[in-house]
Amino acid sequence: MKEKTLIVWQDGHPELERMAAYLGEKLAGTQRDVIVRMASAVTIPEVLAASSYLFGADAAGSDSYDEIARLMRGINLAGRAAAFFGTNGAAVAWLREMTKDAELITTTADLVGTRPDQNSVAAILRAFA
Repeated sequence: MKEKTLIVWQDGHPELERMAAYLGEKLAGTQRDVIVRMASAVTIPEVLAASSYLFGADAAGSDSYDEIARLMRGINLAGRAAAFFGTNGAAVAWLREMTKDAELITTTADLVGTRPDQNSVAAILRAFA
């Protein structure tokens, strides 16, 4: 059975949507099932079914992440991998903080900015191998 990766981006940000689609294409080549969703459309069953996650944001405290943030405070996802991408460091730091109670294994590499750094993309792909 293929592992499932859930890629989530903050609603209303086309640059994040493009990054999410790009990461999804790269991960699909690793024989994974990949689901790409804007934050407000993610369902709890999708979160529970995934074995790894990529979360993207443009701003700290995004309203579109409200349900996911609430879920992350009350769920244990220990042993599952997570990585983060965003248009700025503050948004990525917020995503890390939002998910810390879920006990995810997080990558050390983050994708910050609107153009992916190939070394960071490669590090993230290795973490999901």
